[in-house]
Amino acid sequence: MTNDASNELLGSVREHVVNEQPMHIVGGNSKAFLGCKLSDVDDAATVSLNNHVGVVNYEPTELVFTARSGTLLSDVVQTLKQSGQQLPFEPPQLPGATLGGTLACGLSGPARPYGGAARDHTLGVRVINGKGELLRFGGEVMKNVAGYDVSRVQVGAYGTLGLLLEVSLKVLPLPETTLTLAFEQNEHDTTPMVQLARRFLPVTAAALIGRTRYIRLAGSDAGVQAAAKELGGERVVDNEPWQGLRDLNHEFFNDPRPTWRISCADYTPALTIPNDEDGQPAKVLYDWGGAQRWIKTSLASHALFEIAANANAHATRFSTAMNNEPSHQPISGVSARLQRELRTSFDPLRLFNRSRFHPELDS
Repeated sequence: MTNDASNELLGSVREHVVNEQPMHIVGGNSKAFLGCKLSDVDDAATVSLNNHVGVVNYEPTELVFTARSGTLLSDVVQTLKQSGQQLPFEPPQLPGATLGGTLACGLSGPARPYGGAARDHTLGVRVINGKGELLRFGGEVMKNVAGYDVSRVQVGAYGTLGLLLEVSLKVLPLPETTLTLAFEQNEHDTTPMVQLARRFLPVTAAALIGRTRYIRLAGSDAGVQAAAKELGGERVVDNEPWQGLRDLNHEFFNDPRPTWRISCADYTPALTIPNDEDGQPAKVLYDWGGAQRWIKTSLASHALFEIAANANAHATRFSTAMNNEPSHQPISGVSARLQRELRTSFDPLRLFNRSRFHPELDS
């Protein structure tokens, strides 16, 4: 299915800009649990991208893929797979997820530290800003640097910098061989994974779950087999735990408490997290070789933010916020000033997804 709804979307945005009406941008709504609740929800107009779909350009030999933002992520993955290619940042394939929503939230999976983040593979975008202007940034080749950084700041902005219409991405071939090794490991000890990242091995994922350390190798068959022989460990026959970690449906996430992600340096020691009010200890899972810590806890947002700040890290809530608690660690100082100026340049009236992402920047 393919359909270009650019003109309709542009007209809709311009109408809401004239009326200064806030807009709630929606794709597959698969990530509604991310970010804060939208303010002015009763007045906000929903702008849906579900009818703006299809591949615009795909040249497998050029390793470039361009599609409209409402295109289902599952369709993108399948199209690339048919040509023996993949999205290197391994985004979560949540039910109903769209390409635009995935990039707007800046989501990357287990391969992120080894293959790059979503923004690293973004070549160009077409976007409607908060002034009702249709803009294009970047291009379809890595060497085209005109506006390249502007393309990348759209990734992970939660739609607050504009309505994404189209995205061009760099893709890569699927590896010849993929193999996962499991090792018995001391709980919370990420040292072996940190040391592994400093070696020249075809590692594409590393996680510590309880007392088991998982390492994924991918590349040429000869390279993978040689690395596996050097590392030892037990060979895992299925795709666990990577698919579960990628799609946030690993059994770890079955714990009913809120899910938090803390991004930090991989060598950061185990974080000290107080028990919940009922005495229940937090659960921790280490992904990205220790640089991403998934945490299950009922502690309030401010407690997680303080823990992260003390570790020079950043905390993000991956569960629906209660009582409109902040979901992203507040920013201040120079960083806040620059972010606020950037948002003002794209959406001066703060009409796009107001309060969804860093609401402290909405004033």
